[in-house]
Amino acid sequence: MSFRTDVATMTGAASNVDQVNASIQGELSRLQGIVAETSGVWRGQAQGAFQNLMERWNTSARELSEALNSISENIRANARSFDDTELENMQAFR
Repeated sequence: MSFRTDVATMTGAASNVDQVNASIQGELSRLQGIVAETSGVWRGQAQGAFQNLMERWNTSARELSEALNSISENIRANARSFDDTELENMQAFR
């Protein structure tokens, strides 16, 4: 089994990951706004539990964004390496 790719495909994939990340972050922000409106109804221990849950949720949302950013950056770095290797290979045959 073999795989084929090119720089355009790789940079396109990285852009797709960026778009997905932006879309997810937009939805998470929208949801956070809705949930934040309910924070005032919690009292006592329930309010503390709600705050702890929101902190964990925010941490997870940030980690997801960082992971997707890392994926797109790695794809772009691999595309640059791929392009450099292709250029070196072409020059070797001249």
